[in-house]
Amino acid sequence: GRASRGDRMNAQTPIGPYVRPAMPDDAEGIAKVHVQGWQEAYAGLLPQEVLDRQSVPYRLRLWTDYLKEPPGQRWTFVAIDPAVGVVGFVGATRAKPAIHGPAFKIPVLYILQSHLRRGLGRQLMHALAQALVAAGPGSVALWSLASNRPARSFYEAIGGRLYAILAERQGGSRVTLAGYHWRNAAELAERTAPRQPAT
Repeated sequence: GRASRGDRMNAQTPIGPYVRPAMPDDAEGIAKVHVQGWQEAYAGLLPQEVLDRQSVPYRLRLWTDYLKEPPGQRWTFVAIDPAVGVVGFVGATRAKPAIHGPAFKIPVLYILQSHLRRGLGRQLMHALAQALVAAGPGSVALWSLASNRPARSFYEAIGGRLYAILAERQGGSRVTLAGYHWRNAAELAERTAPRQPAT
């Protein structure tokens, strides 16, 4: 069917934050959100010296390289607020081959506290999941800080199943991680799909 005039206007001029694939020019915005998102999400959960060591120049170098990688190995989507730029991002990579291991892993999902509770997490994960569906079969996994209850509640709400608890050392301190997985990317896409309004 034909798009309504309102739909056409919204497609051309998004009023609020929207999600799209990351481009090389997004590297600086992603790096800033990566550092600020880390510091906001893990305040009180990780030692302060670990949070203080986060560096935008270091993250910028990494993301500049990541966003130049050929398609098919890494996927990154950004949430853009037209007023301020990048306010969130999510990324996935192909997991190293392992017997019965996940095909894809999601090492990063950060949204600035100023933009939480707007549905951006679901939108980012949905866009990512759709890209992974196109990339091939296999399960999807991620690790969350076990003490980060808001993040874990979100992963559980979108169908993530807890499959492992792992203790490791980070910067001289011991942290506990919770592993979540989805049977495949299609399941993740379905669980994060926009809710259809009742008719």
